[in-house]
Amino acid sequence: MIYEIHLYVPKTGRLTPAMLEWLLQNGQSTDQPEVFWPVRQIRPKALARRLLQLDPTLVPVRGQGEDVELHYPNTELGIVLYIHERGVILLFPYMAYSVYSRIVLGICYTYIRYLFDSAGFWSYDPQLDVLSYADDFQSIDDTSRLMDAIMPRLLN
Repeated sequence: MIYEIHLYVPKTGRLTPAMLEWLLQNGQSTDQPEVFWPVRQIRPKALARRLLQLDPTLVPVRGQGEDVELHYPNTELGIVLYIHERGVILLFPYMAYSVYSRIVLGICYTYIRYLFDSAGFWSYDPQLDVLSYADDFQSIDDTSRLMDAIMPRLLN
């Protein structure tokens, strides 16, 4: 199973459940005026360059349209940052009760924290329904325990 964490820069400085609901309903729409969008529009290539400054080992791949994918160089870990015009989707495989899950989460939280500190990205975990202004390294263990408690039930 591929696990996702969505990252957005809210226009108001904070992301709310109502904003996420709007994004779920209208995020794929191309006819919404900019004024209605609760999150900022970003330039995918510029953000990709910024992330490559943080981690030059990431492998850039052209995405759909103007989107950019950055693949973690160790393909066994399966980490991908998918950058689109409204945010970033951090994708990685869910590995229950595994040492790899702790390593993968640590790498992912580095990217999440960098995006928060450098550009104000908030994160949303749709699997666990957790919204955060910035995940920190102390919450990695909490997230790992929560994933191991909830995800096996969702997979059945």
